[in-house]
Amino acid sequence: MSKVEPLLITEIIENKKCYMIENIYYYKVIGMQATYYLKVSDYNNISLNQNAYTLYEYTVQGFIEVKSYIKSMEFSDILFIAPTITSQFKMYDLEKV
Repeated sequence: MSKVEPLLITEIIENKKCYMIENIYYYKVIGMQATYYLKVSDYNNISLNQNAYTLYEYTVQGFIEVKSYIKSMEFSDILFIAPTITSQFKMYDLEKV
């Protein structure tokens, strides 16, 4: 069974559309009211426990940093994002290829 788990994780990661902006790689979060991006390096650190991460809102003036709380589920590419630690988490996905 240990051989199956890395394959599942690899398939989940490989189907994401990646953007390079100013030499940094981002994933686009879809379903939110504005256009938000998450750094690939931050995405790789997301766990089952909620932690503070920075989302980047793309505007005409450039990127605006937005502190958010994000957690995930095991073997799923769905993210649970909340703007504050006391607010409810909502499900979001990343843009697929």
